Amino acid sequence: MEKNKLKYRKYAAFINRQTELNDLKIYIDQEPESILFLHGPKSSGKTVLLYKFLDQVEREQKLDVKYLNLRKIFTEFSDNYSYKDFLSVFFSVDDKDEKKGKLKAEIHVGFFKINSEIEKKMKKGRVDPFKVMEREFIKLKDKGIKSILIIDELQALDKVYMNNGRDRQLIIELFNFFVAMTKESHLAHIIIASSDGYFLNTVYNDSKLKKTSTFYKVDYLPKEDVMEWLLNLEKYSGIKDYTLTREDVEKIWEVVGGSMWEIQDILGELFDTPVDKVLDLYKKKTRGIIAYYCQFDMNKKQVLKLVNEKGTVSDEDFESLPLETSELKEILRDMVTNNILYFDPTEAVYYPQGKSYQWGIRLYFEQ
Repeated sequence: MEKNKLKYRKYAAFINRQTELNDLKIYIDQEPESILFLHGPKSSGKTVLLYKFLDQVEREQKLDVKYLNLRKIFTEFSDNYSYKDFLSVFFSVDDKDEKKGKLKAEIHVGFFKINSEIEKKMKKGRVDPFKVMEREFIKLKDKGIKSILIIDELQALDKVYMNNGRDRQLIIELFNFFVAMTKESHLAHIIIASSDGYFLNTVYNDSKLKKTSTFYKVDYLPKEDVMEWLLNLEKYSGIKDYTLTREDVEKIWEVVGGSMWEIQDILGELFDTPVDKVLDLYKKKTRGIIAYYCQFDMNKKQVLKLVNEKGTVSDEDFESLPLETSELKEILRDMVTNNILYFDPTEAVYYPQGKSYQWGIRLYFEQ
């Protein structure tokens, strides 16, 4: 744990991930030739991993990193978001060069920087935003600087269309551009991170990305890393108020597995509450989430009952359910979007979002 001037009873921990950090380093140390899809269940640590990775490599190499966390920008997606909103996210306006008669784009604080004249033309469809981005990538390459574009939770742009029309979906246009920047022009590394594997799989197939991209899974921490962390709380989390026994750690592992965010959440409760009580309440909470999600919907209950029986399910397993294909797809899409189930695009299987949701589903059908 790094030293911090601010004093807290508990700090956010970063545990191991050396394999993942090395693999990301290998990816950017090769000439750009593919899009990297970084996927994994909710709270598996994808965003924290990216921050750690960038902190390391920016000390070693000349990089220009544009990191767009759409979770922070589009917190609640709705059909009200438009192409103009996309432009405002990707582009920042600065007119300092306009007085010199220069109408060019520049890089600024992780976003593409343009002047107001280009912005107006872009919104009217007279300037292609992808050409602006490409020009910046070329300029950076000529300067010997690697371009890395990272978009976290890209599914927030799923229903945005180009120029407010309904014929050209922005996501598809973006991926066509990403293919051009990686496989064809070798100008930039593109990393797409998402906990929505169903969305990634849909884009992967709809955009014909099979020979232009790679899936990389960031999973929950393995048990050995969780044991190392929780048996050394002061070292990794700065916790001095209490320690955990091996038996305590085993109990935490059985309830939430290697879900970093959930472990952090539990650790915060242990200052004032015994381990057994915290874990019992945690299981009841996830059971309540499942009960609320399924209320009055027998079709959702049928799907989750099958998941409860099998643990991991594929499309073939769902054929036993008396549901229309379109109806089943809609339910599964909703369950993945709402983080009830995780869809692994590399294996085409569904399973609960971690051990805590396994407990929630199990308790729901037992009571």
